[in-house]
Amino acid sequence: MQTRQQALATAQLYIRRFYTKVPIRDTNPYLVMATCLYLALKMEECPQHIRIVVSEARTCWPDVMPSDTAKLAECEFYLMSEMNSYLIVHHPYRTLQDLTPVLGLTSEENNTSWQVINDSCLTDLPLLYPPHVIALTAIFLSVVLKPSLSQASLHAAATSAAAVAAVVANSGNGGNNGTGSLGASGQGPQSRIGKLIEWYAESKVDMEAVIDCTQEIISLYEAWESFTPSAEKNCKDQLTRIIKTRGMS
Repeated sequence: MQTRQQALATAQLYIRRFYTKVPIRDTNPYLVMATCLYLALKMEECPQHIRIVVSEARTCWPDVMPSDTAKLAECEFYLMSEMNSYLIVHHPYRTLQDLTPVLGLTSEENNTSWQVINDSCLTDLPLLYPPHVIALTAIFLSVVLKPSLSQASLHAAATSAAAVAAVVANSGNGGNNGTGSLGASGQGPQSRIGKLIEWYAESKVDMEAVIDCTQEIISLYEAWESFTPSAEKNCKDQLTRIIKTRGMS
């Protein structure tokens, strides 16, 4: 099923909002995921028929996803009730688009930042920090840690800590008063990083929040490196056992 990335991000945030109030053991998480996507598609103005969503979910999870569309519709009202009908979501993508020309990001850096924002939806960051902080974190990672991010290496954690420390130190020193584009042409990587640090210092952004977000994203990439197919299979088996034991399929 073809969907917009923003709708997927909204669905992921619905899942996290929902499970901050409801224990996962009391639900069929596969039905909840399908319902969150169905609701997000409507909220992001790219709706799909309920039968299509159920059919696609059944294709992905034939043993645990109910075939009755009425169950998804019932779960939709349950979902909205638990979230107190708070369904509007502001994503970091708009901030990234606005800052790309200001900071002179290359196409590759913009794409990497976009991917980091996508990855942040798999963490609790959207529940804890405003969208602009997550966008600034993604830009920082794409410019400073681009080689490490492409390999998702563990060494990225140490590199990021040193780079963020440099940002904080510079923010205390001030810097020049220029607020123009960083520019990508005619500058080496270190020059671009230095100008990015200056821009962050002048913008008065909450660097403590950027540091926390940076470490959370790096921790996610570290976890991915150690997450084996067998661990994924064990997790799915446990969920399937709970669903079938409680008759929620």
